[in-house]
Amino acid sequence: MKKIVLIGAGHSHLETITGLGKTLSDRCEITLISNENSVPYSGMIPGLISGHYTFRDCHINLSELCNRYNVRLISSSASRISVPKQLIDTPDDCHKFDIASINIGSVTNIQSMTGSNEMALPVKPIKSFIDGIESFLMTVGKAPAKAKHQVSVVGGGAASIEIILALKYRTEKSGYNNLNFSLITASDEILETHSVAVRRKFRRILHQQGISTQYNKPILHVGYDHMRAASDEIIKSDLTIWATGAGATNWPKLSNLPTTKDGFIKTDPSLKVKGTDNIFAVGDIGSIEGLTYPKSGVYAIRQAATLASNIKNLLNGSPLDDYQPQKHSLALISAGNKYAVAGRNTFYACGKWVWYWKHYIDRKHMEKYRD
Repeated sequence: MKKIVLIGAGHSHLETITGLGKTLSDRCEITLISNENSVPYSGMIPGLISGHYTFRDCHINLSELCNRYNVRLISSSASRISVPKQLIDTPDDCHKFDIASINIGSVTNIQSMTGSNEMALPVKPIKSFIDGIESFLMTVGKAPAKAKHQVSVVGGGAASIEIILALKYRTEKSGYNNLNFSLITASDEILETHSVAVRRKFRRILHQQGISTQYNKPILHVGYDHMRAASDEIIKSDLTIWATGAGATNWPKLSNLPTTKDGFIKTDPSLKVKGTDNIFAVGDIGSIEGLTYPKSGVYAIRQAATLASNIKNLLNGSPLDDYQPQKHSLALISAGNKYAVAGRNTFYACGKWVWYWKHYIDRKHMEKYRD
């Protein structure tokens, strides 16, 4: 019986499990390696921070999902993959594969930061991020009522803006009136990959919410209660959230897989790792040579159909299909309260109805992984 091993429970693999699980269970043993049992859906995390969703609303139970689709779950994490031996190492064991796929997502990019980077709170892994927020709010709640606390989010993309607006909404609703919020970006603009209308709208929202935006301030060092910018300016910050984009974990490179200069795994258009015959890399960790597209859940989910098809093609000895990323994707960006902004190419809309549209899409997506 052929052994298919999926490394990581990213969006692409979750979709692939629902597509392949039962159809191949009679001829293959499908295994998922993940160090998490409850996997977050990234699109709903701002709603979790805001208080619109519970933990269960936006997390997928891997044990239940794997049982439903006849997939073996190994609660561990990969530390190395050997291409010649077709073995995947985990801390306690090694696992043989005939076909493997890597979908381990990304980590928060902290390469630009020097010094005490452990003082920053990266947005990934998400569980640690949520725990860090709760710990900070608990500390604030015990502090003297007149004490002021500065919350800074370093970024400038959609994730950083959703997080700062969600946290502002959550704290105000919970009665915290002693927090100041700042968004700090190394660029001269926010939401650089979005339309002028979307950028203009969020500049207005941030201003209305009393959130200061500081441009052209790359941060090099984070201390206990401050940051230091490249200009040597010292910026007070009691909580520094780091949301500067995707970085790569280092074990694929240490496994001698072909990687980009940033550590992402190089693949061909079929999502197959360059120089291998039976290993795929999808989602944020994969980088298709010659193509440029965002590292986001939308694209990871779309890759699942090609991945599932190509696993079947490998088993059948058929030619592999190429993945064609869409040129434009719909962005639905929440604004803390039940209000959101939509943008795709020249299309733009905003309002409460956009939030409920996003809410419907997200809940519909999560239903696929429920009983």
